[in-house]
Amino acid sequence: MLTRNHRQEGLSRAYVAAIAARCGMSWSSPRPDYGIDQTLNDIVAYGDYRAESGFKIDVQAKSATRAHLTATHVKHDLERRAYDILRETAVGTPRILVVLVLPKDESLWVAQTEQELTLRHCAYWISLRGVAPSTNRRSVRVEVPRANVFSANTLQELMRRVKRGEPL
Repeated sequence: MLTRNHRQEGLSRAYVAAIAARCGMSWSSPRPDYGIDQTLNDIVAYGDYRAESGFKIDVQAKSATRAHLTATHVKHDLERRAYDILRETAVGTPRILVVLVLPKDESLWVAQTEQELTLRHCAYWISLRGVAPSTNRRSVRVEVPRANVFSANTLQELMRRVKRGEPL
């Protein structure tokens, strides 16, 4: 059986993939993984066929059962290495962090019936591009605004911003 951390990782990636699929985007997972878990690709129609447009968003997907939730933020401790990768400015593809907040009780993470598959609770996103370096050695506490729900509407708007050349 996978470790609890690997099960959480799988669910965070599944959440991102489900949102991308809902938006009509393709996704891939780089192997080996050098800090980017998934790349979300814009798809365009060219007459009778579809293809990737070349516009994309890189995602570092995390999950947390112990994230500290305030009225306005999700506070998540991110490994220093991941923090540094996400804050980099000299990159060709915009990068975001997506944090899936799960219940502490693993039996509540996923529920399934014939009518629905439910993944609890919610994921939030943030761009760390250009934020200040940290002197922390192991982890950096990141405050993700709860207004930044990672939803289909949000992902579509993020991709529109990428296509306009705007920062995320």
